[in-house]
Amino acid sequence: MKSLESALPDKNEIVIESTELFKGLKSVRIVHGNEIYILRITKGNKLILMK
Repeated sequence: MKSLESALPDKNEIVIESTELFKGLKSVRIVHGNEIYILRITKGNKLILMK
């Protein structure tokens, strides 16, 4: 597991807290190009990305 300090962004990325992204929900849909992905929080509190 990475520490919060190692999550600091470099020039080409941003850091988003998962609580901000999910807003209390268990999954979000991400549109990338013509594809839709589902980012989900598992029962074990892990993240899984599905197409």
